[in-house]
Amino acid sequence: MTPAPSHAGPQHSTARRGILMALLATISYAVVDTLSKYQAREYPVGMIVWARYAVPLVVLLLVFLPRRGCSMLRTAFPMIQLVRGGLLTAGTIFIVFAYRVMPIAEAQSISFIHPVLLTLLAVVFLGEKVSRLGWVAVLVGFSGVLIVVRPGGGLFTPAALLPLGLALCFSLYQMFTRVIATRENSINSLFCVLLVGSVVMSLALPFAWVDPTPKGVFFFALIGISSGIGHFSTIKALEYAPASLLAPFAYVQLLWVGILGILVFGEFPDGITIVGMAVVVAGGLLVVASRQANTKTQASNLDLP
Repeated sequence: MTPAPSHAGPQHSTARRGILMALLATISYAVVDTLSKYQAREYPVGMIVWARYAVPLVVLLLVFLPRRGCSMLRTAFPMIQLVRGGLLTAGTIFIVFAYRVMPIAEAQSISFIHPVLLTLLAVVFLGEKVSRLGWVAVLVGFSGVLIVVRPGGGLFTPAALLPLGLALCFSLYQMFTRVIATRENSINSLFCVLLVGSVVMSLALPFAWVDPTPKGVFFFALIGISSGIGHFSTIKALEYAPASLLAPFAYVQLLWVGILGILVFGEFPDGITIVGMAVVVAGGLLVVASRQANTKTQASNLDLP
């Protein structure tokens, strides 16, 4: 008997491409964050944030505008896109300020509470149901942040609010993204976000300008290009594989950030910080698991007669 043809091979290959692109995105974002912290020692935050939006916007236009034309510039949700861009820009400002006063690994680990915050926001504003596992994830995630911050310890300062500010902004950004995700082209959405960030930071740039050295110009360009690669890799990853499969790989960024923090700045996270980072990751992974469980439950309910 001739076996039936299998489609598992192509599907597996596509999923693998998605995972590889997701991992490339984590490396790119880790490089952006490391360079941002490096530049923040000599240049104003406004210049760094401007580079993170203006340079990838130019790259995006050069790559996609010739093929897509003016259709790339259209959006059916201008107000939502404006809010998304404003939230992401504010979050970027928060985290770059955090890099000036905190070790990069600690700042990143605190900011990675955002999947937990998104769960809470989705319950309040989108009316989503959360399982017991989801609520356990919320508690675990917050516990991880407390371990990193250590109330009464060295990181329990107002500076710890900066990465939490990013986490809140990014959670709200993701919530609005959910609202339009199935009705808006991903390239158009990325263009809108980069455009808003570029315009806002261009308006602020004259008040935060320092003449850069040639090395500074090179690193600003590298920040923007790496940011563009990260955004593009994320889009391609989601084209190849579902978000539920890719979500856990986002936490690999903490590993790259930790390694680059050691190599570039000599910042070695202590044992308690590493435990806290692991707990934050566990909370995020539980959020992913709870969403997958809810999706399977809803699918099985739809199959009922």
